Amino acid sequence: MSLNKSAFLALGLLVVSACAGPEPAPPTPKTVNTPLDQLVQSDEKAAAQSLALDKSEWGYLLVEAESGKVLAARQPDTGFPPASTAKLPTMIAALGILGPTYRFTTQLLAQGSLKSGTLAGDLILAGDGDPLLTAGDLRALAVRLRDIGITRVEGRFIYTSALPVLAEIEPAQPDTAAYNQGLGGLNIEFNRVMLTRPSGEAAYTTPSEALPLIPDFPPNAGAPFDMPVRAPDRLAALMLQRFARAEGIDLPEPGPGIPPPGAVSLAQIRSQPLLEIARAGLEYSNNMLAEVVGLSAAQTLGSSADTLQGSADTLGVWLEREVHGLNRFATALANHSGLSTQSRMTPRQMTQLLGYALDRRFDGWRFDSLLAPGGRPGSLRGRFRDPATAYRVWAKSGTMRYIKGLAGYLDAASGRRLIFALFMHDPLLRARLENDPERFSVQSRRASSDWRDRTDLFEAALIRHWIKAY
Repeated sequence: MSLNKSAFLALGLLVVSACAGPEPAPPTPKTVNTPLDQLVQSDEKAAAQSLALDKSEWGYLLVEAESGKVLAARQPDTGFPPASTAKLPTMIAALGILGPTYRFTTQLLAQGSLKSGTLAGDLILAGDGDPLLTAGDLRALAVRLRDIGITRVEGRFIYTSALPVLAEIEPAQPDTAAYNQGLGGLNIEFNRVMLTRPSGEAAYTTPSEALPLIPDFPPNAGAPFDMPVRAPDRLAALMLQRFARAEGIDLPEPGPGIPPPGAVSLAQIRSQPLLEIARAGLEYSNNMLAEVVGLSAAQTLGSSADTLQGSADTLGVWLEREVHGLNRFATALANHSGLSTQSRMTPRQMTQLLGYALDRRFDGWRFDSLLAPGGRPGSLRGRFRDPATAYRVWAKSGTMRYIKGLAGYLDAASGRRLIFALFMHDPLLRARLENDPERFSVQSRRASSDWRDRTDLFEAALIRHWIKAY
């Protein structure tokens, strides 16, 4: 979407505004005044203790967007693991480097000659990272082959990636976690597939081509559940082969390779513009999407890094140069998605980045409008629905076990726009978790979910206080 409306519409808006009276004062939200809210206002530490969070650490910074004036702070220069709030600097950098109208391209190339339906040469499936590529897109490419008149390929069927191909995002994460999928220049359906294991029968994936491309799964796996794909580029090629077969086209077994000299483009699939990809990535917090976008931005800057850490460092250096006052950020992040306990960000760094982004316009859009609002169904896990906070919180959340982050913008009751970053974690419980052989048990997960729920209450009380007080 572009905000470049017609001149007629712009003139109409000017006429309406010229005839309008003074703007009404912002409505005062209905106050939510729970015992926890009262306690947060008078003694934060006691409020945390009342939620059994006395061993947890937290830090925040609240600033006025227009002036940069600090309104509230606690450990603003202490580094905290940001979890998925790390996607904010990734998208801010990518929108600045690639531009909001940038589109990824997935294409079919061919080298050789076509005679009587046979391509005497190679067919190449090439991608530069479209994170939203679907099975329908690959089917469309197969249809295009049929329309061109190709029914058989005599040479090779090659798939190739313009980005590094990685089997997973974070080795320390569970091997079968669907959010820790592989990625590269060819991705399909978020590189996740459904595994089904009927009682007494052989397990299968949907699509079936993915079965050898997923990690080993537990022998007692029963109900269908998502699995990460470790070789998404190969799966994309196998799916194209399936769809080509449905169109009566015989393709050889696909293999990785480099396009031969003289290959020409037969068909292209262009992605949604980066602006829409960034919006989706921030709202749904997809790790693969963030990593691909970050890799593409770093590559555009000339980076030859083949690791997520190296790529994240490239964007960190760019942001340090671009954002006034941003210091010690060049190596702050271990990857682009936040799926790491090694990343560290300070509340001050995050608010500086958000302040910088708020002053930009991305194809007409202001950055805060790309974030999810609290109060909308399904947004921010259904939080901030009460009258004091609904549609006043525009933010990105981040959650790992015993790690929490929340950062974004607030519309205060006074009418002031505020920028905030709030991080929480319990280093003792996190360290204990990482050394626990039963860390993925139901009981262990239930305990960390209980900690998350209690931090949710603490966060919400702080946010309500800030909205009311400032």
